[in-house]
Amino acid sequence: MPLSYKKLFHLLIDRGMKKGELQDKAGITASIMARLAKDEIVRTDTISKICEALNCQPSDIMEYIPLNRESLNITSQEK
Repeated sequence: MPLSYKKLFHLLIDRGMKKGELQDKAGITASIMARLAKDEIVRTDTISKICEALNCQPSDIMEYIPLNRESLNITSQEK
């Protein structure tokens, strides 16, 4: 998946906040937290709730990691 939420979990550590505390404050479920931990897609309203709860921007909790073309077995002629 080209999105990573590692920044979210680092931010929680930096703020001394547990995942359960974020769930309560943002009004999200444990299953959504599990999806974030697996770098799976979540809805934008979920990102908004998290940002509101943490008073941060989306870029503070997630980042786009481009796919490596070589890992997709694209030949140099196709590039």
